[in-house]
Amino acid sequence: MSDEKQTSIRIEDEKPQRFDNQQSQTAKEMVNSNVINIENDDTSSQRSYHGRFGFYYRHTAFFNHLLTFCICTGLFIPAVVIHKEGNILVLSLLFAAIIWWLVVQHLPKGTISGPIAYVWNGGARAIDRTPALIVKVLGYGIPPVALILTAALRADDIHGTRGQRLISFLGLVVLLLITIACSKNRKAISWKTVWTGIFMQYILGILIIRWSVGYDVFQFIAQQAENFLSYASQGREFIFGVNSVTVNGVDYPLASSFAVSVLPAIILFAAVIQCMYYYNIIQSVVASMAEVVIHIIDISGVECVAACAAPFVGMSEASMLVGPFVSELTDAELHQVLTSGFATISGSVFLGLLTFGADATALLTCCMMSVPCAIVISKIRFPEEEVPLTKGTAVAPAYKDREANAIHAISNGAIFGIKLCIVIIAVLLAVISLLGLVNGFMGWIFHFYGVEISIQRIASWVLYPLAWLIGVPTSDLTPSAEAMGIKFILNEFAAFAQFTKIQDTLNPRTKLLTTYAMASFANIGSIGTQISLFLTLAPDRAESIARLSLSACLSGAVSTLISACIAGIVS
Repeated sequence: MSDEKQTSIRIEDEKPQRFDNQQSQTAKEMVNSNVINIENDDTSSQRSYHGRFGFYYRHTAFFNHLLTFCICTGLFIPAVVIHKEGNILVLSLLFAAIIWWLVVQHLPKGTISGPIAYVWNGGARAIDRTPALIVKVLGYGIPPVALILTAALRADDIHGTRGQRLISFLGLVVLLLITIACSKNRKAISWKTVWTGIFMQYILGILIIRWSVGYDVFQFIAQQAENFLSYASQGREFIFGVNSVTVNGVDYPLASSFAVSVLPAIILFAAVIQCMYYYNIIQSVVASMAEVVIHIIDISGVECVAACAAPFVGMSEASMLVGPFVSELTDAELHQVLTSGFATISGSVFLGLLTFGADATALLTCCMMSVPCAIVISKIRFPEEEVPLTKGTAVAPAYKDREANAIHAISNGAIFGIKLCIVIIAVLLAVISLLGLVNGFMGWIFHFYGVEISIQRIASWVLYPLAWLIGVPTSDLTPSAEAMGIKFILNEFAAFAQFTKIQDTLNPRTKLLTTYAMASFANIGSIGTQISLFLTLAPDRAESIARLSLSACLSGAVSTLISACIAGIVS
């Protein structure tokens, strides 16, 4: 019996009686059957082939991988020779990742994980033999000291002054203290999880923002995402025309229309994602990330999958990946899954925000940094007081009925993209129109008192202190707070539509930190979306879902603010 299964069964034996015997047995079987084993059904099944090409059919995977290796190598070497003086960093990393994956597929099980586990467990044993006081001093002391030194020792530059970085550190402390004060049970908070998550976020910030290699990689991904919009224009031009539409003799460029310029890209993205689901790519990436995270942060397998999937597919798809487990989640796990969704944005929304001129690199880096932060904030606000069913066990992301082929998957993705576009159009139409309606009514009322007022202005007053705490320069506090207020009250589209019009007139630090603070689904409208989805997945948890949704939304908002603070410290 594997160690993972032994861990799962042992935890189940310790778990308080929450279900009857039949339900518990069913839950155990579900966990054990979902232990990470992401393999293609065709390659893992044992088949016997005879005939002229029997040897080939018995080793199809090997020959396919060998062909892939030859093709990739044949493309990579000429590229390096031709562009030997150019920047081939990203291409080299991509080639190395492909070769690594191909090699791992044919190594005996445990060849890679065995040495890693040996080193990891050896380090754990060394820590266990170290006096507890030294472990606590180092474990709890290194993260804050590293953050303070990063903020205080670096010289002033265009990205901020020492004072502004120290203010960002103060904002991090204040936001954590407020979350601790609002905790459901402060005595149950796992400080090990909290400090591990904060330190992970700090390390990600250093690797992504300060390390040139990490920044170049994310900048390359951001550039490809921007190019993705141009690919969608080919289908758009076929349907609507080449460059513009003519009305009364006046040419109107298609790029100026949100519906025509953004929504085709969202449909294309949904089709690509669905195709990646069909080929098991999304599940494999999420499962691999979750398997690593679960050994670093002490959370359950379901929480790992939801947290790792959210930056790629968004809160709805991330929730569906763990759908079979929702009914069995503890309240703390459910809160964590909800928070992970609220703390990030999906790929389709990311593409939509790019059309407004949002900083693609900042959006990407914020979504990655918010993964550990969402875990930290959720575990402070709603600490785990039970033993989760998937504690210490990596679970495989669930997937709905498999399509017949790739074309079927692309078709389903396109249909889903159209539905998503309709939802986006309806929500934008409603919230922006309602904003104008409320502003008009308030303007009429306060006109009698000689005061000009609007929702944006009220939001800027309320969030002015928060904008200062995350480290926004004093001269830009009002526009930054106003954009953040619109985002939290309405949605991210409405906020970025306004903020990107003025971002070039603001300090570069303001642009970066405000983008970080707004890169999430944490708003009132998203609460209704999440409640509807989770009630579909687990109608028996209706009371818990409704009770936890507002708290999770606020936790997601705090997560993005803390990500902005970390960015303000390391930028």
